[in-house]
Amino acid sequence: MIASVALAGLVLLSPPDANPPLFPEAEAPASPQGDEPTTDNTAIPTETATPSETTPSEPAAEGTKVTVLGTSEPDPEIANLLGSDEPEAPASRPLVADTGSRERVDHAERMRGYYAKLYRPASNPARVYFAARGSYALTGSGQAVGGGRMGTANVEAGQTWNHVGYALGATLMAGGLSFGENGVEKTAGVLIGAGPSLGLGRLSLLGRGYIDFRVGYNFFYAPVQTTRAGLSDPPDAAPHGPKAQLDIGLLLHDAQSRRFRHGFGASLGWQMLVHSFAGEFPLLNSFNVGINYFFG
Repeated sequence: MIASVALAGLVLLSPPDANPPLFPEAEAPASPQGDEPTTDNTAIPTETATPSETTPSEPAAEGTKVTVLGTSEPDPEIANLLGSDEPEAPASRPLVADTGSRERVDHAERMRGYYAKLYRPASNPARVYFAARGSYALTGSGQAVGGGRMGTANVEAGQTWNHVGYALGATLMAGGLSFGENGVEKTAGVLIGAGPSLGLGRLSLLGRGYIDFRVGYNFFYAPVQTTRAGLSDPPDAAPHGPKAQLDIGLLLHDAQSRRFRHGFGASLGWQMLVHSFAGEFPLLNSFNVGINYFFG
């Protein structure tokens, strides 16, 4: 009896939290709807991240992506589309070649402008022009049998401007020229002529050389003799015809500092005799090659 009373007293005197549950965090909060039982899933709470508990790595990663897309590094997929499968050539060789080519072009342009101002000033003054040529000529006829080999000498004097020049010159052709029946009936060993010509003026001066192309017209006097014994010589002829001349040469080393320039070079020429004012003379073509002297 006494033991029962004592046991009942201990039960009544023991606090309500004397035996706490082993896992207090597993207890579900009280339902606001009453005493409805809760399931096991709601009994285990899930941790939700609050804005303050968000790890700093996520906004940093997102910011890094925006920075990469907006500034320097392209998206990997776009880079793969824009990339080429062919191997790229070394960058050093093309760059060096391009630089050298630009430098050469710039230097050539500067030199071209320098010589243009030196030889062809804006005031365009008239300058003296003189040329002398010596050449070897081959002469032939297209209408009759005949022709021959001759030596030629030519001198010209005139004036030049920036883009045009004129001159008056004298020409001497001497050698063995035969024509007529069977090509041996008549001979004209000497032709003496003169005539005007037009050239490129100072436009022919290029750097330290010159290339001058001239066209003109010559009038000749040609004494004619016969090769047949017992016959008197036929009347002398006065042939005439157009001519063309190409002079190529180099100026002396101090041409830039001189007012008048000297040069030596090669000469190619053509002389055609189309008609004769007196006597009989065949249609002749003469091609010559030789040397020339330039002063101007």
